[in-house]
Amino acid sequence: MSWRGSGSSFRPRSSGGSRSSGNGGSTFSGGSAGGPPLIVMMGLAFGVGFIMLLVMIVSNVGQGGAIASAPRPTATPRPTATPRPTSAPAATQPTTAPAAQATNAPGGTNVVNETPAQTVELRPAPDALAFAQTSLSLPANTVVKLDFINQNNLGVQHNWVLVNGGDDVAAAVNNAAQNNADALFVPPPDTPNALAWTAMLNAGQTGSVTFRTPPPGTYLYICTFPGHYLAGMKGTLTVTQ
Repeated sequence: MSWRGSGSSFRPRSSGGSRSSGNGGSTFSGGSAGGPPLIVMMGLAFGVGFIMLLVMIVSNVGQGGAIASAPRPTATPRPTATPRPTSAPAATQPTTAPAAQATNAPGGTNVVNETPAQTVELRPAPDALAFAQTSLSLPANTVVKLDFINQNNLGVQHNWVLVNGGDDVAAAVNNAAQNNADALFVPPPDTPNALAWTAMLNAGQTGSVTFRTPPPGTYLYICTFPGHYLAGMKGTLTVTQ
């Protein structure tokens, strides 16, 4: 059927289905004239762009190799100190040998370094400035070792000195010893007529001297500690054939 009006007409369509009006259709259903959906086109565009990005990365890596790391800054070398020239050591002055000093040791013109044929012990008197044995007898030209054992109750020092003569010779040897205080009043080396002597010994010490007996005769032995010979500390050695 049809209706007519004065200004317009309305024509109903027959039943049997309807179509959407408009020229473009739905955004997701497709474009005009039955084209592909828009979501498909966007996916294709994104895929093409991603592929192109991969191609560019692969191309750059192939041309330049691995991406080079930035060079590390090199440390500035420290300046080295210039060695100072060393001065040559000063020439040393030759030193003069020190003068020989007297020592408190055995000595005498008849002292020898030989095996003794006889040994003698001698002691001081325990309570006096004297020898316990005031006389000795030995054969001539015999190597003798004399052990002087200074055991006394006075706590004083003693020694034993054999002189080549009597009291006049003994006094000269004793005076030479008094002037040898640096060596504790033993006779100086090479004292005339001093045949043999021990070191100056403290109380309780023992000293030895090995000597060759002189020709047959009578000889004195004394102690040269200051005042002891003058106090009578002496004895007589008789040398026999």
